[in-house]
Amino acid sequence: MRTRLAGAIASAQSELTGEPIRWVRLEIVHLTLRFLGGTAPATLERVRQAALERSPSWRRFDLRVGGLGCFPDSHRPRVIWAGAADDSGTLAGIAEDLERMAREFGFPAEQRSFSAHLTIGRVKGRLSAEGGRRLAEVVQRSQGESYGSVPVGAIHLLTSELRPDGPVYARMARLDLAE
Repeated sequence: MRTRLAGAIASAQSELTGEPIRWVRLEIVHLTLRFLGGTAPATLERVRQAALERSPSWRRFDLRVGGLGCFPDSHRPRVIWAGAADDSGTLAGIAEDLERMAREFGFPAEQRSFSAHLTIGRVKGRLSAEGGRRLAEVVQRSQGESYGSVPVGAIHLLTSELRPDGPVYARMARLDLAE
């Protein structure tokens, strides 16, 4: 999967050279189940403990990746993503559990429904008219493409530190999923 996804990202990058897009390095591309934002260490520890207690009920699944898209849409792109899906519904269930836990710890409810995706780029400004047209073409051509699937046997709780050269992630916990 990584090589097909890497090829799709490289192709998009080459077609969008010169546009104000910050591409995510392949080695840190990930799927975010719930973003917590700036959080006190004591609260993070409580969230970690709750997730560790709940995770044994979560089952392993296969994540399919394919097709590119944009949030909010290709006319006003802020995020460029690769689609992700789980036919078993397990991923959506885990995301719902994490959303419930976040609200129990006082985090505000997510305003948008969960949409599984891998962020591959962030638009930092306005695309040129030509860049917008090329991005729409890249997205359109990718529809129906499959970059493969990957078995998911664990979920990682991460902290992030934003740096000028991109985010640096540190793992707080590994949550192994049941067979």
